[in-house]
Amino acid sequence: MRRTFAEVLREGKIEIEDEYRELYRLVYFPPSSSCPLRSIIKSVFRYFPFRGTCVDLFDFDRKYGFQVETMPETVDEECLVTFSEYYYNFIVALEKLQRERDDIPPVDEIYKNQIDAIVEELGYMKVQDEDGIITFVVKDPGAVAVAESEIIPQSLSYRVLEYNHHSWKGNIEKKKQALLMFAEILEPQRAELQSISKELCDDVFFAFNNMNIRHNNIAQSTPSKYRKVIAMMEAEEMEKWYDEVYQMCLLACLELANVERKNKFSQFKEQMLR
Repeated sequence: MRRTFAEVLREGKIEIEDEYRELYRLVYFPPSSSCPLRSIIKSVFRYFPFRGTCVDLFDFDRKYGFQVETMPETVDEECLVTFSEYYYNFIVALEKLQRERDDIPPVDEIYKNQIDAIVEELGYMKVQDEDGIITFVVKDPGAVAVAESEIIPQSLSYRVLEYNHHSWKGNIEKKKQALLMFAEILEPQRAELQSISKELCDDVFFAFNNMNIRHNNIAQSTPSKYRKVIAMMEAEEMEKWYDEVYQMCLLACLELANVERKNKFSQFKEQMLR
């Protein structure tokens, strides 16, 4: 039976609350005489490109629902990851501003190093989207291999990894859009995938066509597409099935990516046996 991520963390004796408390203390009450990171961000907030129309940091937090100024009563891994993402993006933006302006206060490397250490300890990895925003997602060797393969366009590779981000939990529509992306990528290679693994190919495209991904399978007004089981399914169960389809898509991409490797190895074997 698959273990939950929380169970993995407990087995690894990673103290989430302690990690949060130490990072919180570092951000607001640095051990050295340097200016607290929060204060630096406030003082130069107007220069951050992602501030949008927010006039100050308080306005930014209020608009986007960030609650980072007070220590929460309970802390879980999502809370720690969100807190880390929040300040990591500001640190990266500060570093960029320092290269462009002379009036930006220096930021101690300890902040970024601490977050990097936490991310590594948790088993997460950094993913950067097309706007340069960094998120932390659970390391998935299969997802990483697919994202780095030639099967996935470079402009979409981050979306393969982003599926595992904690903010996607419970967001059926986002996950559906990710599966649609896979459908678009795999469709032109369907015949090749069929020749490699017919069963996998049939299952993947059955899911695309019958699980309310490519077609409306929940509207009785289209009898040919309507699937009662899908229409009656609770959102939580549907999300679990979408997660399974995501794993099947990763496997399909890995099978396709392995064709060239297999051909090269076959040639290599022939050379050795001559």
